[in-house]
Amino acid sequence: MFLDFALISGLLVVAHLLRTWVRFFQTIFLPTPILAGLIGLGVGPEGLDLLPFARDATGAPVMTRYPGELVVLLFATLFMGWRTSRPRFREMIRDAGDTFFYNLSAWIGQFGLALLFAGAVLIPLFREVGGPFALMLPAGFVGGHGTAAAVGSILAEQGHEHALPVGYTFATIGLLAAVLGGVAAINLATRSGWTRLVSTPRELPADQRRGLIDPDDARHVGKETVSPLALDTLSWHIALVLLAYGTAHAVAWALRSAGGTLTAVPMFGLAVICGALIQLLLDALGVGRHVDRPTMGRIGSSISDYLVAFGVASIPLTIVAEYAAPILVMSVFGFAHAIALTLWIARRTFHNYWFERGLFTFGWSTGVVAMGIALLRVVDPKRKSTTLDDYGLAYLPIAVVEIAVISTLPLWIARGAVWLPGLVLTAAAAGLLLVSWRTIGYFPSDPVARRTGEPG
Repeated sequence: MFLDFALISGLLVVAHLLRTWVRFFQTIFLPTPILAGLIGLGVGPEGLDLLPFARDATGAPVMTRYPGELVVLLFATLFMGWRTSRPRFREMIRDAGDTFFYNLSAWIGQFGLALLFAGAVLIPLFREVGGPFALMLPAGFVGGHGTAAAVGSILAEQGHEHALPVGYTFATIGLLAAVLGGVAAINLATRSGWTRLVSTPRELPADQRRGLIDPDDARHVGKETVSPLALDTLSWHIALVLLAYGTAHAVAWALRSAGGTLTAVPMFGLAVICGALIQLLLDALGVGRHVDRPTMGRIGSSISDYLVAFGVASIPLTIVAEYAAPILVMSVFGFAHAIALTLWIARRTFHNYWFERGLFTFGWSTGVVAMGIALLRVVDPKRKSTTLDDYGLAYLPIAVVEIAVISTLPLWIARGAVWLPGLVLTAAAAGLLLVSWRTIGYFPSDPVARRTGEPG
C-alpha cells in the first residue's frame, strides 16, 4: 500500500510540474490530480503496466480498493473542527437564501432528472443498463470522485460491481466538461455583457494559473493548536481523522455482527457521524477549540487529491469501452442539465451577480467545488460578488441533505426503483426553486440589466 501511495505521489509531483510548465494545462485549468490519474492510467495496470502497482492474488490491481477507503477518511473530516459561530437556519435563509435554494436544487435535481432520463430514454435504448448505472452520472458529476466512490461502493455491495469504474469515468468526464464548458461560458458571458466585474476574459493571477505560489505571497493554511513540545499539530489532527475512520470501521463491524437493517448504513455515513461525535466529545471536554477547522479542511483536500488520482488511474478501460455509448448519452444529458441551470434558472433566481453565482455552481455541478472556485476567480477576481461567502454560509444544511440522500438513495435504486425516486427528487428540486422565487424573488428581466447591489 505504501509503495502504491509512493508511486501515485510521484505521479502527482510530475503532473504538478507539467501543470506549471505547460501552458495548455494552465489554460484549461486542468487539476493536477486528474493529470496524475491520466498518466497513471496510461502507464499503470490498465495501460502499459510500466509501474509496479501492487496486485492481489487474482492479479487485480489493489489500488482499485483505495478510493473506497479514502472516501471514508474524507467524510470523517467534514464536521470536525471548531466553529466559532454556528449561524441559525433562519439567518442563513435571510443572508444567503437564493444561494441555498439554488445550489441544493441543482444538486437534488441532477439526481432526480438523471433517473427520469434513464427511465424514459437510457434504459429503453440500452437494455443492459438500469437505475444503478444512471445514478452514477450525478454521483460523478455533481458529486465528484468522492461521491462516486461512496455511491459506487454501496452499489458494489449490492451486486453492481461495475458501478465504481463507471462512476469514476463520469466524474472525470464531468471535470473536463467543467473546464471546457466553463471557459466557453465565460467567453460568451463577457461578450454578451452578462458579467459585472470583468469586461473581457482575464487570466487568473500567475500563482493560480501556474499552481505555484510565490514564497512572498505564501498563505497560512491552519493554526498550531497544540504545543510541539507535546505533539505536532498536524499529528494531532491526522490522529483525530484516523480515530474517526477506525471508529467507523468498528461500528460497522458491530452492526454486521448484530444484523438487522442498520447493516446497510454505508461506511462513509458512519465516518461522518463518528467524526461529528468525536468533535462534540472534545467540545464537552473543553478542548474542542484546539481542533482547527482550516487544518481539517486541508487534510480533507489532500485526501481528495489522492482519491481523484487513484480513481482515475484505476478506471478499467475494458468496462468503459463496453459501456461507451450509454456513458456518452448520460454525459451529454448531465452537461445539458448544468448549462440549462446556469443560463436559464440562475438568472431568474439570484438577486444579483447571476452569472458569477451560476458559473460557480456550474463548476461544481459538473466537477468539484475547487473547479467552481477556479472559474469564479476569472469573472470575480476580488470576490466582490460574495458568492463564496454565501455558499460557505449555506453549505452546512446542504451537506446534511447530501449525506442523507447519498446514504439512502443507492439502496433504493439497487432494489430496482427508478421512476419513484426520480419523481420525488425532481419535485423536491422544483419545490426549492419555487420557495426561492416566492421568498427571495423571481427575476425574469434581461440578463444584461443591472440588479440591486451590482456596480453601475
